[in-house]
Amino acid sequence: MPSPRPGSGPWPWLTRQVLALGLVSLLTDMGTEMGMPLLPALITGLGGGAVALGLIDGLADAVAALLQVFAGRRTDRTGKRRPWVLFGYGFSGLIRPLFGLAAAPWQVVAVRSADRVGKGLRKPSRDSLLEAAAGPETRGRVFGFHDAMDNAGQMLGPLLALALLAFFAGDLRKMLLCAIVPVDPALVAVMRTVLLCAIVPGALALLVVLAWVREEGPRAQPKALVMTWAPPKEILPVLIPIALFTLGNASDLFLLLKVQGVGASILGLVLLWSAFAAVKVLGALLGGPLADRLGARAAISLGWAWYGIVYLAFAHAGSLKAMVFIFLAYGLFHGFSEGPQKALVGSLAPKKLKATCFGWLGLTTGLLALPAGLLFGGLWQWKGPALAFSVGAALALGGLALLWLAPSVEPAGARARR
Repeated sequence: MPSPRPGSGPWPWLTRQVLALGLVSLLTDMGTEMGMPLLPALITGLGGGAVALGLIDGLADAVAALLQVFAGRRTDRTGKRRPWVLFGYGFSGLIRPLFGLAAAPWQVVAVRSADRVGKGLRKPSRDSLLEAAAGPETRGRVFGFHDAMDNAGQMLGPLLALALLAFFAGDLRKMLLCAIVPVDPALVAVMRTVLLCAIVPGALALLVVLAWVREEGPRAQPKALVMTWAPPKEILPVLIPIALFTLGNASDLFLLLKVQGVGASILGLVLLWSAFAAVKVLGALLGGPLADRLGARAAISLGWAWYGIVYLAFAHAGSLKAMVFIFLAYGLFHGFSEGPQKALVGSLAPKKLKATCFGWLGLTTGLLALPAGLLFGGLWQWKGPALAFSVGAALALGGLALLWLAPSVEPAGARARR
């Protein structure tokens, strides 16, 4: 199959390659997000608490992070990106359904960590393929579209889980409208069955990679590269503020945990998680073009400032209605920061080290996810959620200050020219 041609119509940047990688992410996230709104209830039902919940994403992202620099370096040495994408998505698709067999909290953590091995191996190569498909003026749009497809999968996954709950549950009304605390053992059994079904979207994602994703862009020459285990100096000023921000960026599952604590139902949590993803889709579609017009740093700054405001609001929210409103508003943060972060790193990265630089971005955000989750979960269990959310907001605003003090970063309003 020939390399993807430029798209036509109002979005010429939307090539077949960009669309195929977006569809793969949509299907993969559908499989992942089928279980995410159920995991707090599953952990609770298996006897776990806030620290276990912090370990789920924290340890998993740390595992993925450690693999990303290795995978990025190998990609840049060989120029072969598609095999890493293929293996990464395939491995995750096979591991993820094992959530349905977990019988203890540590097993949930182990499955989540194994799932993220696939992410760690594929992510630098996938982002490098997206970077190759984008031009200097369209990086924000390309990465924003991809994040939007990610979030669309997060939106559709819980709805698919809800449909499966309706199919497998004997008494749907009792199962879905009951408060989660305490967790009904019968509900846990139904959730296990739903989690096993996650193998289907994972298999479809693998088929899309096989059929439509191709190598694109120049290939690196192994002998021409001098590789080190230090982050490339071009992106180091960006990685430092991202590291500080990430330390306060705990798993979104903690927001679900707080909503769950005021008596939310399974149905309410599933619908809330899906609506939250819909807001993230909107944020990604707005944040990408904003990064192309005003500069990636301006878009990131807006997202981080919004994060700090929302976390401060969540620290003091007490009613279910207020939490739901703040939770949905929080979705804009993802769209205004995640895609622009990749666009900024892509614009600063040397041409022969694109995947390596994306690997270092993944290492920075992923490795610090574990201490971030443990810090947040420990503060929650020690002094309560108000202090945990307040500390998260303070670290986010500190990262924002460092971002604007960092030297050699693209100035606000400038477009990437590499």
